[in-house]
Amino acid sequence: MKLKDYISIYFFKTNKISKIYKKNDIVTLQFFQRHDNVKLCGINEVLNLLKKHTDIKKYTIRYLEEGSIINNKEVVLELEGHYSLFGIWEGIIDGILARQTSIATNAYYIKKEAKNKQVVSMADRADHYINQLNDAYALEVGGIDNHSTLAASSFNYKKTYGSMPHALIQMFNGDTLKAVEAFHETFPNDNLIALVDFNNDVIKDSLICLNKFKKDLWGIRVDTSQGVSDKMFENEEQKEYGVTPNQIKRLREALDKNNGRHVKIIVSSGFNAKRIKEFEDLNTPVDIYGVGASLLKIWINFSADATKLNGNLVAKVGRHYSQNKRLKIYKGEKL
Repeated sequence: MKLKDYISIYFFKTNKISKIYKKNDIVTLQFFQRHDNVKLCGINEVLNLLKKHTDIKKYTIRYLEEGSIINNKEVVLELEGHYSLFGIWEGIIDGILARQTSIATNAYYIKKEAKNKQVVSMADRADHYINQLNDAYALEVGGIDNHSTLAASSFNYKKTYGSMPHALIQMFNGDTLKAVEAFHETFPNDNLIALVDFNNDVIKDSLICLNKFKKDLWGIRVDTSQGVSDKMFENEEQKEYGVTPNQIKRLREALDKNNGRHVKIIVSSGFNAKRIKEFEDLNTPVDIYGVGASLLKIWINFSADATKLNGNLVAKVGRHYSQNKRLKIYKGEKL
């Protein structure tokens, strides 16, 4: 299919009418969203699209730079000229900005709540693989540049992280140590990270691995399911489920008492900005957060309003022309 096949058909009908009845009219189209403290992303893709598919010399483009912090109803893109020059692209522009800005903002909030600790995107399983490259770009605009796939990290091995799946431990009949030994023997030059929640006893399995590998054990990852309570809580009245601050504090204490101060603690399993904030507010000794599906939540939607006609204020009731002095004029330069 052609790119235009993805455009709502009513834009084409409006385009045809504008050419017949409004040959000389100049329309001002403004794009915005409705949240505060948002990390704008996707503008560069939009400008490249307009440059490739329209004659940008025949109309005016004003835009906010990629990565700008924007607020409710702030105009991020303004197109001014005859409707037929750009009008059909309204929906595609909205969609690009919605996805990219949502993902960049998710990353921005998560990185902020993590107090700039390392965050690894494990979002590869949360959406169609074909989106990984664009999503990785948006994540990096938001501040996260470590990924679980080589495609997302642009084949930068230093920015590609992965310990092991639970399936590897299952292959060794639930013996975490044997699985970690096999990993280390197969990939001796990789940072050795043991996944320690398979048997729901993170302290025991962490110490077994530490006793075996000592300084070679770079880190451990805790991925306790949210409906499961670790064995450390089995004799306590108040059960704790999933990965919890108390669980990680006890694990850190156990590692430190057994010459494991060098071992980094990585946590995953359902983390988002709110949950990371809870961990950080309690000074939980996490070194790295692994975050997945919450990074790809699409919640910022963009709209476009036609707000001027031939320089006169004409807009739908409840909408109006909004001037943004931060906008820059785009003349086709490389971004």
